[in-house]
Amino acid sequence: YGADELYCGVSTPEWEEHFGGQWWINRRSPFGANIITWQSLSKIVELAHANDVPVSVTLNNSYYPAGSKKYLLRLAKKMVSELNIDALIVSDIAFLILLREEDIQTKIHLSSVGGCFNSCAVDFFASLGVQRIILPRQLRISEIESIVTKKSDEVEFEVFALNDGCFYEEGFCQTTHAFDTPFCLINWQIEFCNHSDVIEGMVVDEQLKELQEYLWYLNNCGCTFQKNGLPNGPCSLCLFGFFRDWGVKAVKIVGREASFYRKMRSLQLVKAVIDRTREGAATDEIREFARSLRETPEYCEKGYMCYFK
Repeated sequence: YGADELYCGVSTPEWEEHFGGQWWINRRSPFGANIITWQSLSKIVELAHANDVPVSVTLNNSYYPAGSKKYLLRLAKKMVSELNIDALIVSDIAFLILLREEDIQTKIHLSSVGGCFNSCAVDFFASLGVQRIILPRQLRISEIESIVTKKSDEVEFEVFALNDGCFYEEGFCQTTHAFDTPFCLINWQIEFCNHSDVIEGMVVDEQLKELQEYLWYLNNCGCTFQKNGLPNGPCSLCLFGFFRDWGVKAVKIVGREASFYRKMRSLQLVKAVIDRTREGAATDEIREFARSLRETPEYCEKGYMCYFK
């Protein structure tokens, strides 16, 4: 299927013992979304490097509790020195500064959780040693074009390609995914006081209905699949031609906690559009090709599945 890069998360027994519970080492659950043994991580890196595929590791929670950064630094140094990890995906500014001060010998990628929204922010994060920036889902297409065309000679840029929308802006989000369901996807039962008339009440009901529909799209259309087996869910596949022309370095498939089947079918979908893009197809042709693969024109027309507007 041909992934050019891999990324993964780790969750160590030491972290769980001292800082675990509701405080995760990265933005995904330690159960099912992270590598939990050193041997497994070592084997993954070994196999990837044997196929000339780089591996990045996420240490990208928004911020970390007191005393944890020294442990994270030791862990990062060990992964770099013993496994030759190719990059660390980081968001906490204090941890970025610590990595720069320690001159850790690997690439540093800024997570979308870091919240880079303009070219001035690019300069700031580059000054902290960041070599690639993963742009947030909430940027407009015009903003991505402006940032990348101005700064792609200085740092690399990565954008989201497929799966998992985000209801809030995750760079500013202080909610948690530590419940059985992420905070933003919980169907909160809210009682509205209507002091006007029935029509206003009907409007509120309709807006709540639209909100639930929007959340359904963000949650990979209820984690469903198309008839051809390809996954439903948010994407930016239509824009790959523009990303190529502007100088975006990489596109990211989200959902490392997903099933093996969903991962592979997601990779198959993205790879097909990437291949067409690398062949030099025009932007309009790429857009039509991507939509033809999705086989859900009604979902695409709704607009809720589009990462970037």
